Amino acid sequence: MAQSHLPSDPLAAHVVVMQRAQQVMERRSDERRKPLPEHAEATVSFTGRPGSASIQAEVLDVSSGGMRLAAFAHAEIQIGDSCLITLAGSPAQAAQKATVRWVKPHPMIQVFGVQFDAPSS
Repeated sequence: MAQSHLPSDPLAAHVVVMQRAQQVMERRSDERRKPLPEHAEATVSFTGRPGSASIQAEVLDVSSGGMRLAAFAHAEIQIGDSCLITLAGSPAQAAQKATVRWVKPHPMIQVFGVQFDAPSS
């Protein structure tokens, strides 16, 4: 069994776990950044779906591993969907391959997170 390095006292262990969780959340927040206005719009093309069209999306935030987007999408965006993301003002060959990791549908828009795919060698 792996060592957790937690105190044996349950209350003290809870405090340590909460501190670690807070540190992780702060690190995640630090990694994310808002895009510059000229890169705040993206075209998302879903691959592997017959007949799916590209959608326009707003880039809400970006990290080294992915981004959070919002779109007025008529088709349902699903976890596991593969896509190509091209930022506004970028050439088409700069499209980034990604996979949808989570989706939060709202009455008017869909907010979704993508994880960038590892570059193929």
